[in-house]
Amino acid sequence: MQYFLTINRIYLIIDLESEISKENPIVKMQNNDEISNSQETKVPSKRKYLVGPIAFLHLLGYCIFSTTIFLYFPYNVGKTLFVNLTVENEKSAVCGSNTNTTGEENGKQIQTEVATFLTYIAVVEGIPCIFSNLLFGSLGDRFGRRKMLLIPVIGLMVVEGLIIAFMYFGVTLYYFMIPLVIHGFSGEAFAMVQFTLAYAANITETNKQRTIGMAIMEICIGMGLLLGSVVAGYIIREGGYMWPLIVACLINSSNIILIFFLPEINLKETKEPWRFALIFKSFQDSLQFYYSKTYAGLRLKFIICILIYIIGCIVIIGRNQTEILYIISPPFCLNSVQVGWFHAVRGIMQHGIAMVLIRPFMICLSAETIALVGAISGTISLVAEGLTNSTVLLFLTPVIGFGISLGIVMTRVIMSREISPEQQGALFGGMSAFQTACTFFGSLMFSAIYRGTIYVFKGTIFLLMAGMFFISLILTITILLKKKLKEKTYNLQGKTISNKMNTKL
Repeated sequence: MQYFLTINRIYLIIDLESEISKENPIVKMQNNDEISNSQETKVPSKRKYLVGPIAFLHLLGYCIFSTTIFLYFPYNVGKTLFVNLTVENEKSAVCGSNTNTTGEENGKQIQTEVATFLTYIAVVEGIPCIFSNLLFGSLGDRFGRRKMLLIPVIGLMVVEGLIIAFMYFGVTLYYFMIPLVIHGFSGEAFAMVQFTLAYAANITETNKQRTIGMAIMEICIGMGLLLGSVVAGYIIREGGYMWPLIVACLINSSNIILIFFLPEINLKETKEPWRFALIFKSFQDSLQFYYSKTYAGLRLKFIICILIYIIGCIVIIGRNQTEILYIISPPFCLNSVQVGWFHAVRGIMQHGIAMVLIRPFMICLSAETIALVGAISGTISLVAEGLTNSTVLLFLTPVIGFGISLGIVMTRVIMSREISPEQQGALFGGMSAFQTACTFFGSLMFSAIYRGTIYVFKGTIFLLMAGMFFISLILTITILLKKKLKEKTYNLQGKTISNKMNTKL
């Protein structure tokens, strides 16, 4: 079934790119430029396809790591606040074994402490991560992608080793900020995403091949995230919280071996020596697409796309930590295995079914309209998740919101095809920085709001997310109307030219 989804997703995005290319004359002009530049980035060795397994393994290990630690945080706080609290590994410390009023109050106190800690780590991990990803994109263009791939992998291994030691010695939760700061400086998973996407863009020669490469990378990333949460849930149930981190560390070790077999890309050579000022140049390169006069004809399009992308990242990725706290608490009280399967259902819908449905949609709908459908489904699902008290309906919310991630996927492809191969690293560096900033801003905002609404109505954060997605819906409508107006203008100009030619004849 996964193979079927993978193949279909590749062909679906190819069809999507073909449809957009037909409508955009700029794309046709850029095709020739990309072919002329392909000699600089062409990598003949088949080992270049190892970039897919590298992305998959890293995201698999990262998801095992992140799922484990965010389930461990309430457990750690519960053991610290309530020494006599006894909780099985697969059960939530927030719910515990009590169903009386005292147990519920204890659970709310644990949630409050964890939500407070989440706001702290959103700051101490997020700030270095934002600047790291801004810097890494352009440095990858200069020094090569393969060397840069080692940074997030080794960084994650160091973090996992420190957290394993902290778990073993039973230190209090706030010591965990030390490895998480290191994780931020290594770029987190966002660095791996931008490096692998930029590598895929550089080893392809045309827009169609680039779209295939982007689709394959999205699949590898999605499958790693999909399997990671499920694997973590079962390992926690069988062996506790330390074993998933040991498994994740072994996965990252094998990834280092694959990176050494990955061929480097032949990028443009430069004789300019390294200077500290190049750091600021890297920032400028990553953000130039949104203010430079060079992109005057595309700037408005890029700005609208990045706004949709920002909202998507805040809501879809920024909610993850708070959402785990939400679903392991009453009235749901999901255990580690159920949390894993909840994320798996969401991953299947967002990275699989939604992509399969694009093909029938393309028969009668434009790409912008498909993004509109995704925004509508996302808004409805977020309202449902915030209002429900039923575990069954909770598991149905990812089904309702099947298209919630279409905006992120569409903006990545649309913006990538508009620029040359040499600028892919800067583009993805900027997008990764936006993604990182929005993720940690979303985590900070949602954790703070959740902390303040636990005793009132904790579903408030999901109603806020629904409101943000409604804004994304309005922006998508703006793009759709702009496209319709442009098509109407072209049609009128075509008719005018045709009438003049007929008059002369």
